[in-house]
Amino acid sequence: MTRILILIVLGFILFKLLKRLLNRTDAKPSASQSKPLAEEKMIQCAKCGCHVPISESNSKNNQLICNNPECQN
Repeated sequence: MTRILILIVLGFILFKLLKRLLNRTDAKPSASQSKPLAEEKMIQCAKCGCHVPISESNSKNNQLICNNPECQN
């Protein structure tokens, strides 16, 4: 009975140690994640004045407007 309890305790300790080691390696950022993101040009909506990335804007009547439904009308 004592042997079984010792094996269970040792297994639990080994499990915790392995889990801690795996979490350390996952926390390190890889080379692709450490690169800064490319900056995107911001524009001001011609209707509401809100600043949005150019990828989230639309062109209407030669004016750049945001995706806000009120500005789309």
